[in-house]
Amino acid sequence: MTTNHLKPARLGIGVISAGKVGAVLGAALRAAGHSLVGVHAVSEASQERADVLLPGVPLLEVEQIAERSELLLLAVPDDELAGLIEYLASSGSLTSGQLLVHTSGRHGTDIFAPATTLGAIGLAIH
Repeated sequence: MTTNHLKPARLGIGVISAGKVGAVLGAALRAAGHSLVGVHAVSEASQERADVLLPGVPLLEVEQIAERSELLLLAVPDDELAGLIEYLASSGSLTSGQLLVHTSGRHGTDIFAPATTLGAIGLAIH
C-alpha cells in the first residue's frame, strides 16, 4: 500500500501590527515555513519588535501588505479592527479568496462583512 505525503501549503503572510501578538504570531508562522511578505509597525516599540522578532521582513503600508498576502494577519487593538477592515475593503487591495485573520477577543467573524462581500474569507482566532 502506498501513501501520499502531501506537503503543507506555504502561504505568503502579511502582518498588520507588530505589537506583542502580531510579532509573535508572525515569528511562529515564519518558523513553520511560511514567508512573511511585510509587516506594518507604527510605534517605535513596534518597529523595534519587528526588527528583533521578524528580521528582514520589510516594513510596509497596510495596502502594500494586503496586495502581497495570501493570508493577512490583523493583530490590531479591538477598537481599531472595524475601521481597518472597512479601509482595506474600500482600498481595492483585497482579493477574492484571500484569508483575513484577526486576533481580537471582542469580535467574531461578522466584523469581516465589508471584506467578505468582496470574496475574502474571514477567520477569528482568540
